[in-house]
Amino acid sequence: MELLQEELSPGDFKAAKTNCIKYTRQGSIHGAYIMNDFEWKHYSPAVFRRLLELDSISYDDYLLTICGDDTLREVSLPGRHGRVYILPGDKRFMIKTLRKSEKKVYLEMLPNYYRHVKKYGASLLKRLYGLHVIRPPGGIKVYFAVWATVMPLELCLYKCYDLKGSSVGRTCNKSQVHDRVILKDLDFDFCFYLDPLVRDRLLAQIKYDCEFLEGEGIMDYSLLLGSNDKKNSGSFNAKRQTDDTSEDDETSSELTLADICDLIDRPDFKFGDRLPARAVRTCRNEMESRSYSSSRTQECFNVLLFFGIIDFCQNYNMKKRIEHACKAMKYDSKSIKTVNPKAYSSRFQEFLSKVFLPEESD
Repeated sequence: MELLQEELSPGDFKAAKTNCIKYTRQGSIHGAYIMNDFEWKHYSPAVFRRLLELDSISYDDYLLTICGDDTLREVSLPGRHGRVYILPGDKRFMIKTLRKSEKKVYLEMLPNYYRHVKKYGASLLKRLYGLHVIRPPGGIKVYFAVWATVMPLELCLYKCYDLKGSSVGRTCNKSQVHDRVILKDLDFDFCFYLDPLVRDRLLAQIKYDCEFLEGEGIMDYSLLLGSNDKKNSGSFNAKRQTDDTSEDDETSSELTLADICDLIDRPDFKFGDRLPARAVRTCRNEMESRSYSSSRTQECFNVLLFFGIIDFCQNYNMKKRIEHACKAMKYDSKSIKTVNPKAYSSRFQEFLSKVFLPEESD
């Protein structure tokens, strides 16, 4: 796909385009189909077109998917903000409903976010493909964001974690996303050994991403991480090879450590997509004390890792400052998730440096 060459103007980041979209639904009387007009607004369309093209996604294909009946039906369902779902027709995209305040945060950071992901193609920040608001006839406005999916739905993952690097309240509450139980920090019982070069580059990228979020005044983000036992990934790799027959062998088959080292300096390389690692079971106390051993007599097995930084829309506002003050009176201030962006960034990086460890030479 040929990328657009024109420079974006400040006005492109503030622009919004409003349309009326015809939505077909089945009525309650005799099952007749009824046409409804939805008010549809697309924020910063020129900017998001560029973000899509950075990932070789056709803007027209995106609009056909996101403006379809399935999307309008799902988004307009009554319910709280924060609902997450993936459209059955195109699993590249994940939709999440937002508060108006969250939409505002994303729009305010959009110019710097665009520059950041363009500069760092390997960024772990989940790709934001669109911000929209719709209003059904006689209904209320619903704000939502469209993201790149982090976890491939066709792959049976061994475990999924939402990691923040804090401990208070960070245990599984049986939350699920697409029938997957999402575990949290206190449930985390692994560390992952990587090639030393890959680990160094990964932690450097995490540092760049955290510095960006800190500069935007953002905290309370997470690393969404899923692991798949490589022994059970054959069907997924076969599907990838079928889907990607037009691509080079190095991207259509399972990546090895040697492949990663060769590809790591390419501008289109991305961490968090089938990264090979050796998983070693541990526990949080060992991670905190760094007293664990990488001995191969421990329970360990080879995995493929899928991960990305998500939910980066919470700024350290007055509500969060009050929450921090209240919780700090009861708990160690370093163990609660509500801390200022600088402290959050530092703790997040330190925690992930213990999650991803350097593989030792034989």
